[in-house]
Amino acid sequence: MEETKIGRSRQARKPAQNLIIHTLRREETDMRRSVVIFLALLCIPLGAVSAQRANFKITQKNGYKLIAVNNLWPGANASRTYVLYPRGTQAPQGVKADLFVQVPVRRAVIYSTTYIPAIETIGELASVVGVDNASYVYSPALRAQIAAGKTIETTKNFMPDIEKLIALKPDVIFNYGVGDEWDTYPKMQEAGLPVVLLGDWNEQDPVARAQWAVFIAAFYNKEAAAQARVDALGKAYATLTNLASGAADRPKVLVNGPFQGVWTVSGGQSYMARLLKDAGGDYLWGDNASSGGINLSVEAAFDRGLGADVWLNPGYGVRRLSDVRGLDPRFATLPVLRSGNVWIDELRMSPGGGNDYFESAVMNPNLVLGDLIAILHPDLLPGHVFTYYRKLSE
Repeated sequence: MEETKIGRSRQARKPAQNLIIHTLRREETDMRRSVVIFLALLCIPLGAVSAQRANFKITQKNGYKLIAVNNLWPGANASRTYVLYPRGTQAPQGVKADLFVQVPVRRAVIYSTTYIPAIETIGELASVVGVDNASYVYSPALRAQIAAGKTIETTKNFMPDIEKLIALKPDVIFNYGVGDEWDTYPKMQEAGLPVVLLGDWNEQDPVARAQWAVFIAAFYNKEAAAQARVDALGKAYATLTNLASGAADRPKVLVNGPFQGVWTVSGGQSYMARLLKDAGGDYLWGDNASSGGINLSVEAAFDRGLGADVWLNPGYGVRRLSDVRGLDPRFATLPVLRSGNVWIDELRMSPGGGNDYFESAVMNPNLVLGDLIAILHPDLLPGHVFTYYRKLSE
């Protein structure tokens, strides 16, 4: 399993589960729940990003759209099929699907903060009547809706509040699965609620992950707008990748830090590994064949970290370099810590603790890549204004 999809909402689980989700998401949006190019309603050309294929496909049928989704989480054998048909008409007959949804949807509940930018950029944020955990929301516009009582929190004791969800009468609940007992969608389905599962967080290609914005937009009949944005960010991402490919060196990168004696890092085929490679970095576990998280002893990660030039996201609650030294006395001897080249993805935070990295980074891989290139190769992007990362100071 990987880390970034899983938007901040997924952090509403217990601490140990939160750490795993956080790390797995850092293979992209670290913190709880982030992509196929599918044919749009009017068969819109896929354009600049057609080489990437997310794990869903949208097919225009006679009077409705059929969306097929697979690979929802690592090892998931089951697929999902959704039929989207025009509001005010009858559902198509003789068609098999897991859920029939009238579109455009008017009332939506979201169970990952990574879905917020996909809805906000197509001008449909007012449709969001419920969120998983309100404290993890960064979007100022959605926080304003929450403050006004137009959007409510729908989780209680780490699990969905079914009574609240039923009372909201949503047209759709956008959710995700990880394939374990902490999944929230089964209880929703048992209650007859309209759950739609996304597999964006299981995509390892950054642009493919962003393409799930088109999946969400299909429920609003706004695929064209979403696809145009994905095309643009795909071109920007490719331009930056080409820029980084010409770097004279490839700095070695250490990621994450220990928690309760375990240091979990991203696999060498993960989302985070791909970002670091595209940014011109030499990821210390780039030789690993896993696309998920790797659990290491502190000693094993520390030994490899002795060769690091850059350290990203050393741990929870870290705000300054002294905090990193406080995690383990041995860290004071790490050359990368002594050099001060340590960064965290917490530049944009809401008053309640919502981290925009876990919200909008999935939809803006070009901005994440720009930050990483500026960290690894500052000479390539002089004067770069950071979006998500900030360097730790004393």
